[in-house]
Amino acid sequence: MKPSDFQKTIQCQFDCKLKKVVKGIVRNYRKELARRQAKEVSFCELPEIVVEKLIVWDDYESEYTTFDVCGTENHVLDEELAEALKQLPEQSRNIVLMFFSWI
Repeated sequence: MKPSDFQKTIQCQFDCKLKKVVKGIVRNYRKELARRQAKEVSFCELPEIVVEKLIVWDDYESEYTTFDVCGTENHVLDEELAEALKQLPEQSRNIVLMFFSWI
């Protein structure tokens, strides 16, 4: 059984529309790829200063010693410095810690 002229016309119209849709999808995909290529930069291409700003360091209480100075917590990372500060009288220790907390 042969398809009628009407069926052939419908098939041709459908094929034409389908091709237009596929071309549009491909065009949009290529535009998106070009946009990404123009806007995105890989990490290896970033300057060192920018990469350093992206770094986040986690602080754990076991890594520093805390001193309370006038209601403000001061963290000392160096263990030797923390031991030396502990040996100072409280008033002297507070003066040293306040001085270095302003720097």
